[in-house]
Amino acid sequence: MNHRNNRDREIAKYVFSGSTTMVGVCVTVIALFRVMNMNLKTYADEILGYTTFIFIAATLLSYASLRKENNSGFEKWADILFFIGIFMMLIVGFIIVYAIY
Repeated sequence: MNHRNNRDREIAKYVFSGSTTMVGVCVTVIALFRVMNMNLKTYADEILGYTTFIFIAATLLSYASLRKENNSGFEKWADILFFIGIFMMLIVGFIIVYAIY
């Protein structure tokens, strides 16, 4: 059981650092859309706004799981939210490529 707990804590560390980075990426891309006045007639920036909140939630949950022992529920939800956020960023990438080309 201890091996599983250590593995889950390692995953939580990766989710924490990855989620904080992805929050910065989302905010930067939204700001670039606004500065460049890219009216792509898409919902890419709105989706990125929601994705930012998903990554913030993943960050908070992974931080909470790192602070307390035996919080596998927080770790699991942080991991799920991180995956959802990455998937939404993939969708935004397809929208941007489709709209530009």
